[in-house]
Amino acid sequence: MQTILISSGLIQITFAVALGWVMVAMYGPRKRFGPLVNAKRVLQCHIDNILMALLQFAIAAVHPAIPEVAGWLLVVGSWTNAQLFMVHALSKEGYIKHRVIDIATMISFGLLSVAYPWLLYAWFTF
Repeated sequence: MQTILISSGLIQITFAVALGWVMVAMYGPRKRFGPLVNAKRVLQCHIDNILMALLQFAIAAVHPAIPEVAGWLLVVGSWTNAQLFMVHALSKEGYIKHRVIDIATMISFGLLSVAYPWLLYAWFTF
């Protein structure tokens, strides 16, 4: 599971770096980048991708026995949590109210809300 978490974290950091170029364009002379019109939400997505990648690295580095399902919940939750900001970057107001997005948000937070206590339990019972 460590290899999967580290690989996911590296991909997510790489995505965040690429997203940095999108922000350069959006904070420069262009105020939009394709369908992305809210630079603040793109910045939030960029930062959240970095933070989620670092959390995956940290768990992979220190946890001696990551339960596989908890690890996958962490990977999926880390990716979905960060990308939800990108969805909101499609709106000038910075927020899109839609039932599907609300459900995706609940699922994302739910995955991480299960993964972290499970990892904590596994840490103390190893």
